[in-house]
Amino acid sequence: MHWALGDAGKNLRPGQFPTAERRARLGTDMARAWWAWQRPERTARAMLDAYRASPGEVRDRPAIRRIVDELAGRHLRTSGVRELHAAVTRTA
Repeated sequence: MHWALGDAGKNLRPGQFPTAERRARLGTDMARAWWAWQRPERTARAMLDAYRASPGEVRDRPAIRRIVDELAGRHLRTSGVRELHAAVTRTA
């Protein structure tokens, strides 16, 4: 229901999650939502947060990598996109 109303994850904070992987998953989940809402800058910011928490959660998940690649292909000049794409492809 929260997802349908557009407020999924609104009250969640990384500090609420005990492991780096869970914090990163919060970031990737939020990035998917921002991407669905066509907000590339917010998507990149959430992905960078996820990458900083646990690089493998962004780098090694095909669905997440597709979003990173689409961001780079469509919005390379958007804040954070170049940094994100470089970080993910550099360690691949």
